[in-house]
Parts: sequence; C-alpha cells; structure tokens
Amino acid sequence: MTLAEKHLITGGIGELSLRALAREIGVSQTAPYRHFKDKNALLAALATEGFRRFFIVCEASENEPRADLSLLMFGLAYVQFAKLHTEMFHLMFGPVLQPRNDYPELFAAGREAIYKVRSGVERGFKTDVIRQLDDVASMAHTVWAAVHGVATLMLDHGDTYGYHRDLDLQAEKSLRMMIAGLCTDPSDISKLPTAGTPAPTSAE
Repeated sequence: MTLAEKHLITGGIGELSLRALAREIGVSQTAPYRHFKDKNALLAALATEGFRRFFIVCEASENEPRADLSLLMFGLAYVQFAKLHTEMFHLMFGPVLQPRNDYPELFAAGREAIYKVRSGVERGFKTDVIRQLDDVASMAHTVWAAVHGVATLMLDHGDTYGYHRDLDLQAEKSLRMMIAGLCTDPSDISKLPTAGTPAPTSAE
C-alpha cells in the first residue's frame, strides 16, 4: 500500500498501475490481483486509508466543546489536508471511484465524514449557537459544500482565490464568514480565536 501511495503522489491517479507495482516489488505481474481485483479496487483501498488519516486530523475539532469553533476547526483541517495531501484528496473526493457503493468500505468512510459535520451542526442546534435554517442533513451538506469549495479553490485556483493575501489566511476568512451566516449571533464568530488545528505534517 505504501508503494502504491508513492506512485499516486508522484505520478497521479492515471499513472498508477498494478503491473508497474508488481515489477517494482519484484513479483509476478499477476500477484497484485490476489489482493485487488483491478486498479480501481486498489484505488478504493487507498482512498479508504486516506479517510482514516483524515479522521485522525479531525479529532481536535470533534473534541472542541463550542459548536461554531468545532465547525471552523473541521473546515481548516479539511483544507489543510487537501493542501498537504492533494493527490490523496482528489482520489477521496474525485470522480474516479464511481459509483461509491461499489466499494462498501469507501462508501462507509464517506458517510462517516458527513456524519461528523452533521454531528457538529446538531450540537450547534442544541446549544443554540447555530440557527436551524433547514433540516440537519441539508445544513450539514451545505457546510460540506462550502468547505469543499474553499479547498478546491485553494488547490485549483490559488493564484486568483488568494491573490491579495496568504492562501491559508484567505481560507480561514472564507470559513469564518460561512459559519457566521449560520450562527444565532454572527458577531460571535469574530470573537473566536484563530483556530489552532495543527496541520498534518505527514500522510502516514
């Protein structure tokens, strides 16, 4: 798996090959098929591992008692993960592995990710920090879409998205403004300290 991830990082999704991996490892070209029925099965396993690592990065946000700060920390962790592990991020959330329910473990990991956002929104309702503008699922998907949009802009259009300031600063400003729109008291978000979510230093 480690070698496959190395190939993913250096060559991208299109260049990853089971046969090439077999040659590099020094086994027969059919050996990898004992573990993965095809390339997409290997990619699905890699993406599932990516979610596992992402969930570790998100632990700080889940342990934050304030729902608004928790959502901000989740968003920043998401953006930083995308920035530091771009190929893995594209694999996890991109169109290659569709339909997701063909890969049960990957599908379950994706569901777990959205449930983490949903849990934060529900906590915000219960503590009267987040306004209930719609049902929990709809609001959780709206938060997800906003966070994913910030990450994608940073990765694909950083030269225009953050042209006038540091990209990380712009990402935090964007997420703060989005969360302020959900808060019962929008001014509260401006009082929050800069989110101290430690950036992941490795994909390991």
